[in-house]
Amino acid sequence: MNAKQKSVIVGAILGAALGALGGYLFTRGLDMSPEKGAQELSLHSVPPGEMVKTVIAIMAVLRGIAELGERL
Repeated sequence: MNAKQKSVIVGAILGAALGALGGYLFTRGLDMSPEKGAQELSLHSVPPGEMVKTVIAIMAVLRGIAELGERL
């Protein structure tokens, strides 16, 4: 197994772990909200502006990782 394959595997494992952690923290935040009553998890509950901010932040992180790979 060469270095490229190892880095892809490590990246996939780290990405899956971070995704699971993010999902856990998101749902934990729903459970801790001060509103009483049943809450339904849907994309409609997240404002579009927040979704755009999140996508831009993810793209910035991916760009930083790509630039780090170019420097090494």
